[in-house]
Amino acid sequence: MENVNSPQPRPQLGPQPNFGRLTQALQQATNELANFANLPPIAQSTAIIQQMQQIQQQMHQNQQQTQQQILQVLQVQQQMQQQMQEMQQMQQQMQQQMQQQMQEMQQMQQQMQQRMQQLRTDITTGYQAAEYNSIARLQNSGIGRSDAPLTALREFTTNTDVQDFPATPAQLSNMSGPALDRVSTALSLPTNGTTADKKQRLRFYVGLKDIR
Repeated sequence: MENVNSPQPRPQLGPQPNFGRLTQALQQATNELANFANLPPIAQSTAIIQQMQQIQQQMHQNQQQTQQQILQVLQVQQQMQQQMQEMQQMQQQMQQQMQQQMQEMQQMQQQMQQRMQQLRTDITTGYQAAEYNSIARLQNSGIGRSDAPLTALREFTTNTDVQDFPATPAQLSNMSGPALDRVSTALSLPTNGTTADKKQRLRFYVGLKDIR
């Protein structure tokens, strides 16, 4: 009988893994995988991405610059609008001043025309009164009686008979006080001196001679 307790034969093992080499191989594989980024397509992609980022940054900067330029343009536009408004206000003020000056000049012209017309009227009226008074004096110079009627003289400003003018030489001789002064003033005669002096001036002015 065979002995059941006899030793069993050991199985024969194949080659065993070298863990050191495996570790080195894994490290080399990792390094080589990292070198994939250096392949042309990947490098180009990275460059493209960088260029796109640069373009985006440049576009952002350009956008900011554009916004600043727009703000500056808006500010300039506002300034121009303010200047235009100021110019329009100045123009309106100038037009108003010119209109006012034109109105004042027209008023002055009208006043001058009125004054000239009044002056011509006054000159004509004065000339007519002076001419009439010359004839009246001539007529009064022929009076020989104290009760003969006098030809009234006229005022130079109105060419109308002097108010309260004496009707006769005798009435003139009896004049005194305010009545004598009013007639003398109307004929532009002085009112100074005595009553006798005033009467003498008036008699001489109206053309009277000495009457007996």
